[in-house]
Amino acid sequence: MRRLAVLSVYAVVASVTLAHAGGRRTLEPVALRKKPGEREAVVARLPAGAEVTVLAIDGRWLRVRAGGAEGYLARTTVSAPEDADADAAAQLGQWSAGRRAGGRVVGELFIDVVVDRAALRAEPRADAAAIAALARGARLTVVDAASDPAWIRARDPAGHDGWIGRAEIDNGASAVVVAGVDLRGVDRPRDDRGVRGGPAVRRLALRADLGIGYRALGMDLTSNAEGGLTNYAVDAGAMAATLDTDAVLRLGGAWLAGADARMSASDSSPGIDYPGPTAPPGKIPFRTFEADAGVRLGARLQRAFNVALRAGVHYDAFVTRSVANAGMLPRERLLGATLGARADISPERSRFAVTARFDALVLGGRAQTAGLEDGTSSTAHALWGGLTLRYALGHRLAAFGGYDFGRATTEWSGMSARQPGVTRTRRVDTAQLVQLGISAEL
Repeated sequence: MRRLAVLSVYAVVASVTLAHAGGRRTLEPVALRKKPGEREAVVARLPAGAEVTVLAIDGRWLRVRAGGAEGYLARTTVSAPEDADADAAAQLGQWSAGRRAGGRVVGELFIDVVVDRAALRAEPRADAAAIAALARGARLTVVDAASDPAWIRARDPAGHDGWIGRAEIDNGASAVVVAGVDLRGVDRPRDDRGVRGGPAVRRLALRADLGIGYRALGMDLTSNAEGGLTNYAVDAGAMAATLDTDAVLRLGGAWLAGADARMSASDSSPGIDYPGPTAPPGKIPFRTFEADAGVRLGARLQRAFNVALRAGVHYDAFVTRSVANAGMLPRERLLGATLGARADISPERSRFAVTARFDALVLGGRAQTAGLEDGTSSTAHALWGGLTLRYALGHRLAAFGGYDFGRATTEWSGMSARQPGVTRTRRVDTAQLVQLGISAEL
């Protein structure tokens, strides 16, 4: 603790000295920008040799004052500090180092890992994908320590750039880049093992998925009669689009609650090919629409698995472009309550994450176009399952691929309105969806 206190004092002294240092000049014509970043708005344009005063250090950027303008310059475009500044920086000892870049000395700030195992993460949260595994004593270069009071963005010797919780590192150098933040006052929640003082975890996580894909549909109908439309098997394909939203709330300890909603629509034209013989052959264009919403309760296990039970409602519709179609196929809808389970797998040291889900219809029924019913009453059973694989592209975005499967069995009793003489009908509907898309953390 004494060593950390001394280092923090050195860091504060250095930051104060740097913040008021003068005598530094631009090495080339540069644009003074409003925020750190090559694409940010330009405040002023400075010629080579312009004198600037360094106000703060933000990773590889310097906040400077030039004349009456303030903004950000890349550190490599400004001359090295004068002797007084160099002496102050040297007091940081092992927590800073000088390196040459383009013939100029550039300072860096270091942090050490103080726990047995840690990881650089794609986002500043404990359940984000791990970019690189770290062991006790690993030394990292600070990239950004001002954006989040509980996390530091850093780079390891192999060049991996990510986020690490402040509780996992020796933050003696943090005062150089964090202004007005008292780290001792940060209230850190319990981690996945229930230990207080771990990296801060967002209690509420929101995600949206947008995908496009191909849906394959099949219908296999059998009845107690023969001829006409009493027995048939048809299949068709359709282009589909899906929108998924998901929310996860950490309740404390390993417990979590979630809610999700999904919409899917597809369109097929020319649609189902009806070959006859009871009516002239033709095409049956159609659309489908599905909506599903549910809530779930579960737990996070082994810091890698979210397992939950789910209850929800399901609606889907099969809509022929015209009810006067070649095969006399009715428009239909299936509506009911579902029960199921869901598992989310997100290993700490991987950019990959997997979601698996399974739901079953427990209460519901199917309705058809009046005058085209396959019976006077119906009983429906249905199962749905899916698997989604995500790969993290950055802090907020991921690419995903998914496969979904659905199977519904409907049994009708009573006289069929479509075919005289039919009193018992059974139809099995299958649907398969393959899709690709983008996932975004909100």
